[in-house]
Amino acid sequence: MDEKFDSLFMKTPVVFAAPGRVWDYEKIATLNDKDFKEFYLALMREYRDIDGWWGENKKPYCNKCLKLIPGPEMLRRFTGRTLDPQCFRDIYASERNDWSPIMQRYWDRVAMLDATVIP
Repeated sequence: MDEKFDSLFMKTPVVFAAPGRVWDYEKIATLNDKDFKEFYLALMREYRDIDGWWGENKKPYCNKCLKLIPGPEMLRRFTGRTLDPQCFRDIYASERNDWSPIMQRYWDRVAMLDATVIP
């Protein structure tokens, strides 16, 4: 992850948080659209860089429609699921009301990302 986004980590421990990074979604909400796109793409690139996705034998497929996801710019991760953008929007729309307002704002922004405008 780009050091540019280090300030988006929570600095204090969160009780019952999953292991790994814990994001400060209040700070993420303050990112302008360009920085948000860069942030989300950096997260999705980690699946390529850390997990080896898009390597020889690790091509990710959408958990809903089973289509190949051609690259990080077309990857959406949602509650442990690997999704293409349209399937993410469909699933998120049906589950949106289950999320807190700050998380709705985050996922709404993810839903508005368009692969054609992500660098």
